[in-house]
Amino acid sequence: KPSPSLREPPIVDCSTGDHGCNGGWISSSFGYLQNNQWQVNGAPYYPYRASQGSCAFRSSGGGGVKFGRLGYWNAMKSSSTAAADMQQALVSYGPLYVALFVGNDNYRSVSTVFQGYKSGIIDINGCPSSSYSINHAVVIIGYGVDSATGIPYWKVRNSWGTWWGENGYFRIRRGVNMCAIESVPFFIAQPA
Repeated sequence: KPSPSLREPPIVDCSTGDHGCNGGWISSSFGYLQNNQWQVNGAPYYPYRASQGSCAFRSSGGGGVKFGRLGYWNAMKSSSTAAADMQQALVSYGPLYVALFVGNDNYRSVSTVFQGYKSGIIDINGCPSSSYSINHAVVIIGYGVDSATGIPYWKVRNSWGTWWGENGYFRIRRGVNMCAIESVPFFIAQPA
């Protein structure tokens, strides 16, 4: 049974061990949610402000699914099967929580692609694929193959608003660890 989807706002506002909108680690955020036994289905009702606010999410809210055991693997241990393993986890458990590289001052061309993205499949020659380069968290919600080009892709939910990209989503080349998106995937393995 796929796990419920977890949205960005409560993590940005409430996981104080990280740095809100200034970065952090998915594992730290998930650990915080587990330790506080958060109800994950309340997240869709938590308003997104594209900025860090004060924590307004309650760990004891009724009717939710308790945040369960965290499933994790590092694709660097088995890079030849990372994409296939991620596809299987997506089908079995639901959304994959990942991070990727979206550019910086040294990679302005990468930043330009992400900031100006409207549609299509992101496929950037020379985009860093090391997990040490990641600087933005996103959620993989699906995968497919482009019918016109034959390029395999991940369908990804971004946190930059519905005005950006394909109604807040983007597609990025799958199977080549494009911009490190296949480096450190997480999923909620078993809601409690």
